[in-house]
Amino acid sequence: MSSTQFLQLFTYASNWDIMLNLVFVAIALVYILLTGPMVKYIPGATPVSGLHRFSFIMGLMFFYFAEGSPLKLLSHELFSMHMTQMTIMYIVMPPLLLLGIPGWFVRPLLKIKVIQLLMNFFTKPLIILFIFNGLLSIYHVPAVFDMIMGSHLYHNIAHSILLITALLMWWPVICPVEEMDKMKPLHKLGYIFANGILLTPACALIMFGDATIYSMYSQVSPFSFMTPLQDQQTGGVIMKITQEVVYITAIALVFSRWFREQRAQDEKELLEWKKSQLATDKP
Repeated sequence: MSSTQFLQLFTYASNWDIMLNLVFVAIALVYILLTGPMVKYIPGATPVSGLHRFSFIMGLMFFYFAEGSPLKLLSHELFSMHMTQMTIMYIVMPPLLLLGIPGWFVRPLLKIKVIQLLMNFFTKPLIILFIFNGLLSIYHVPAVFDMIMGSHLYHNIAHSILLITALLMWWPVICPVEEMDKMKPLHKLGYIFANGILLTPACALIMFGDATIYSMYSQVSPFSFMTPLQDQQTGGVIMKITQEVVYITAIALVFSRWFREQRAQDEKELLEWKKSQLATDKP
């Protein structure tokens, strides 16, 4: 199959999950109504900025593309498409959704004691850092990977767990609940950097291997225009490059926000000092 024929797979409406599309459209409409016209009727709710709403809608669109487009079908044929789906689901989408979720959306859930205890434990940076990256690395151990991909049940369970842990991993960085956002900006920078480091060994194993390591993708697919080894290496490159782009973007945003806050604090302190000097100089 040529690259042109491959891209044409995304142009046929029958290859897209229309029912899932309607579900995501419904979620988007409810979200827009709750954060827009109906926000004044919700106790404790505050307006949500257009940028945050755009972020949430983009997260939903990425979610749908990963689960409702031909990408989902191709992920069972090509390892590169599988890694594209994984990258979207667990690296790209979670921060977009969290950025768009207002704190008043989740505060009622956090009042439930069990959820509160689980969140307090699983959002601790050092704990979720190793849980998420550890699970994602274990997932790609060949024996584990082949077992999961060979069972519809195991596949759904594994992806549900990874999705939850991905959201929890991003929580310390993009915490929608202000009173739970306790990590200092410089610590957030180190946390994001550590995430990039911990996933590197798994990506390197896939990228630099000289033989295919997953039996499911060891044969040439009719949908492929690459050899199985090239497909595998491409998958590792997609994961690593996308991860680096997303993490570097997150680092830049955290640093920019910290810089603005620090400058505002310095200006406030300077203004207070000038006021105190004027008060002292008065006869």
